[in-house]
Formats: sequence, structure tokens, C-alpha cells
Amino acid sequence: MRRGQAMIETVLAVIAVTGILLLALRFSDMLAARIFLDHAAARGARARTVGFNNFMCLKSARAAMIPAAGARTWPTGTHGDETWLVPDYLASETAGHARGILDYARWDTTALTLGEDATTVRASLLMRTEDGWNMDGKAEIEAHAPFYMDFQGR
Repeated sequence: MRRGQAMIETVLAVIAVTGILLLALRFSDMLAARIFLDHAAARGARARTVGFNNFMCLKSARAAMIPAAGARTWPTGTHGDETWLVPDYLASETAGHARGILDYARWDTTALTLGEDATTVRASLLMRTEDGWNMDGKAEIEAHAPFYMDFQGR
């Protein structure tokens, strides 16, 4: 009468353990993405403190968040290391040219907000994932460039 009960219990236990492991994996991915977004916000703030414009700050932040940016959408067909593309991406002068060099799935849903006063630059980087999660990174760095540079036409 009790034949098969152990197999059913084993299947249920395997399903439960698999679910727990998948949740732990997803949580660790989200935690790593948050760390990368904090780093990317710091790179965007650092770019502002040395006098770069908003577009260069966004490119710096995007390059720093590559590990959390999802799948590479351009260039396709290459499975090599993209570190050789990053300098060309950072040197691009327009958004279209930058997109033609390097692009990732989550870069379209990424927004960099920069706020600054006389001595501080605050950066906030917001990224929306495919699952609908909003993730953000924040950084604050002292700004010394306004003391030495004239920021006209930002």
C-alpha cells in the first residue's frame, strides 16, 4: 500500500531544493548588479568631477556596468572579450556612433542623473531589468574641477 511514497517525497524534496537554489541564484545576481551599479554611478560621478559633459559621464557609467548590462546586442556573432571595444566606445562623439561600436540589452533602460553643488557631485544610475525590477546605484564624490574650469555649454 505504501509503494512509491518515498519516490514522491524525493521528487517533492528535489523540486523544493531546486526552487530554493534558483531563488538564491537570482538574489545573488541582483546583489551583484547592485554592486556594479554603485560602481558605475561612482564612475559617472568621477567623470563629472574631472569636467566631462553628460554624454561622456553616461558612457563612463555604461562601460562600468557592463557585467550587469545583460546580453550584448552589438556587435553580434563575436564571443570574444569586449575590452578592446570599450576605448572606441568611450571615444565616440555621438550616441549613434557609440551604439554602432558597443551595445547591451539593458543600456536602453539605463538613466544617469547627476546633481552637483559647489563641492560635491551626486550620481544616481537607474536600470530596469527584463523582469520589471528597478535597480539603482548611487555615489557621491567631491568635485574639484569647478574651481579650475569654466563649464560653459554643458
